[in-house]
Amino acid sequence: MDIDLENVAFGQADLTTCEREPIHIPASIQPKGCVMVFSENGERLTRYSENVSHYLGLSDVRLGMSLAACFDATVAADILDLACQSSSGKPAIRFDAKLFKHVRKDIVVHYSGDELVLECEEATPTWLQADLLTRQRRIAESVRNPKDVSSLLQNVVPFLRRNFGYDRVMVYRFAPDWSGKVIAEDRREGLESFLGQHFPSGDIPRQARELYERSLIRVISDAAFEPVPLVQETGLPPLDMTYMHLRAVSPIHCEYLGNMGVRASMSLSLIVDGVLWGLIAFHHYEVRQLTMAERITAKMVGELISLQMVALIRTRRLTLTENTHLFLSGFLRKATESGSFSDYIQNRIHELLEIIECDGGGIWLDGVWTSRRLTLDEACIGDLLSLVKQKGGHEIWVSDHLVRDCPSLEGRVSEIAGAMVIPVWPEGDDYLVIFRREIIQTVLWGGDPKKTYTTGPHGARLTPRRSFELWKEEVRAHCLEWTAEDMELASLLRTTLMEIMALSHQHKLQERIQSEALQRTLNDELNHRVKNILTIVQSIVARQPKDTDSVVDYSDALKGRIRSLANAHDQALAAKAGTTLRDLLEAELAPYDTGGKTIFLEGPPLALTGQTPTFLALLLHELATNAAKYGAFSTGTGRLTVSWRHDTANDFWKILWSETGGPEISEPEQAGFGSLLLERAIHYNLGGRAVRKFLPEGIQVEISIPGENLEEKFSGFSKPERQRNEMADPVLASDLSGRSLLLLEDEFLIALDVEQALQEKTDMEVHPAASITEAVDLISRFAIDMAILDVNIAGETSLSIAESLSEKHIPFVFTTGCEEESAVIARFPNIPVLKKPYEIDDLLKCLFGLSVWSVEGFLSRQ
Repeated sequence: MDIDLENVAFGQADLTTCEREPIHIPASIQPKGCVMVFSENGERLTRYSENVSHYLGLSDVRLGMSLAACFDATVAADILDLACQSSSGKPAIRFDAKLFKHVRKDIVVHYSGDELVLECEEATPTWLQADLLTRQRRIAESVRNPKDVSSLLQNVVPFLRRNFGYDRVMVYRFAPDWSGKVIAEDRREGLESFLGQHFPSGDIPRQARELYERSLIRVISDAAFEPVPLVQETGLPPLDMTYMHLRAVSPIHCEYLGNMGVRASMSLSLIVDGVLWGLIAFHHYEVRQLTMAERITAKMVGELISLQMVALIRTRRLTLTENTHLFLSGFLRKATESGSFSDYIQNRIHELLEIIECDGGGIWLDGVWTSRRLTLDEACIGDLLSLVKQKGGHEIWVSDHLVRDCPSLEGRVSEIAGAMVIPVWPEGDDYLVIFRREIIQTVLWGGDPKKTYTTGPHGARLTPRRSFELWKEEVRAHCLEWTAEDMELASLLRTTLMEIMALSHQHKLQERIQSEALQRTLNDELNHRVKNILTIVQSIVARQPKDTDSVVDYSDALKGRIRSLANAHDQALAAKAGTTLRDLLEAELAPYDTGGKTIFLEGPPLALTGQTPTFLALLLHELATNAAKYGAFSTGTGRLTVSWRHDTANDFWKILWSETGGPEISEPEQAGFGSLLLERAIHYNLGGRAVRKFLPEGIQVEISIPGENLEEKFSGFSKPERQRNEMADPVLASDLSGRSLLLLEDEFLIALDVEQALQEKTDMEVHPAASITEAVDLISRFAIDMAILDVNIAGETSLSIAESLSEKHIPFVFTTGCEEESAVIARFPNIPVLKKPYEIDDLLKCLFGLSVWSVEGFLSRQ
């Protein structure tokens, strides 16, 4: 008999059409009740089961009757009200409903499309309803506070069998390929065990699984039942019976149960995160009828077990996620502190391989393969990654059978059977690869899953297999299954690695930008110094010879001065260690010493250490150049005195540059490029300062350098212990002394400037942070007393940190380089704000103000 593949009839499937059998529209019911189907408002009877007259005692039932004509008006109104209570196709139920004077039934009402479906069954006795509440409570107690999913299911199965009276209860879990395995079982004595056995996916076809996912319970009271057909109007579409309790079951499934010796069954669906996870299967070897109330109780128990499973799975997943988040946060924080992101990841690949259960792996980064433990050679890795890129290399790729999914590796791998490939940069070819070794399994099948079952006594219809004897299969070249938890952890790992790679690329970009800026600065400085040297040369050449000088004498003098300028320039740039301040001054000032004793140097021998010679030489060169252009060296009557002394109270060396006898000068409106650069260099690199005064008699510059950068050479001089520089106001110093300060600033030079200034002037403990993440970490690790918060931090705002400090009653001050007030500042209108660039003294005044606020005072400012 030929069958139209597009219109497979219910109960007439063969081996090629089994998975398309329309089991949700059987047009028949099981004989333990009856069904009546009406148009939407109950105006017309459109379908009914052939047993309605006998079951309800309606002798004249016929198509076209109204609901009110079949029952009285009160009953019809109650049924319509119940129909309105049903939702999303889920039935509304009433136990022991009075339909006629002497007829009471359990009824179920719901809509199927636009049709109202009424199912009637024998009424559940009142005593049984009370007993079911007790059973439900006992079962609920058995699933309380389970340790894990496995113990939950093993504990609840015996309770289910005792309370519902079946011979066998099993938990059947689906595998990714929809084959199933019995993972928990309780059975009547004398029955063989199915525990641990696998069953092929064909035993529960696709459309049956979909039906289990929508309708959470299915009961067969007698697998040998004779279906009761529906009488229905002609031309009607098939009735969707998905949610009907009395829906007939495919004769193929009934024959399957019969081949197993099972006469009655019940299945409860286990739904986890919206997906069919498995089934609780009840088998009985005799006819077993369950009342409506018993089935509803069983359905509620199944839903309760599913909820417990969801809670256990999510709790475990949450714990794993939290622990992984904690590890990865620390990993990311340390990565940002490292000098090289690539080196950091490659050196710590073993830590990454601890997150997901595996036997080895490695990372392909910038074309370099770094691996640990069990791994493949680079050629195999290249083939694997090429395959991953072909299949869309921006997503996580997994395989539990590597040689099947990557055939080019056939014969080239030994112990490795599975892999997970995690892309770590979407625009590159960088991947983290995790391997799992082969696990040789012996799978116990309930019958040969590869056996072909031919047609039988029913012709073209599929005849289910009869053999359920234990059949063993050895599975090789497979690894441990990659779970949903593994995929979630892999996603977290990928996010962290992508963030590290993003930081690496940002770091490289910043280094390039800084390098270009430094190169521009050096070019500007070189241009500036060349122009200065040319100006000095011009000044030397322009100096008129004496009347008594010959041309030869003047030429020799000019050559000597230029040689002296060259020597000073060399010393200013090279400034070898051990150079004394006097040596440096003499070399720098030699071109301007005309022999007329216009230059005086006063001070003890003082050696320059560390970086001091270079930066001090640059500053002295700048001063000498300016003196030649505008000051004492620009006239024949000028005089320069340079003296130096030791400030023992603060361990600072004071160098005083004093010019007199030059032209009248005034403070320039704008500082020159070289002067600004070098004065900042003294501060940043030596922790010192240079102060200029434009006096009527000439310019005066006082340079202060910490004692640690210079060394007194007098043998009889006793150098005092270096003391931390105190603030001029002892009250301010005492209030800020010992305080712990959070400095949130993403510009390194500004942060360095502030940190050094605070350490120079106070005894504060400064904790710098360049990002919001670092600031959060510092707040958690240190007892912060006050804070300086830059409003804008690397594309983010410091609002979250400000709110956190405010909650902890920790005072703070904002700094910003923006002219317009931001929303962060508006959120804290009473908090002090310093506009960049700000003076350190202004910052100290703000910090002093913070230090004397009481908690109440700080709160009142909010």
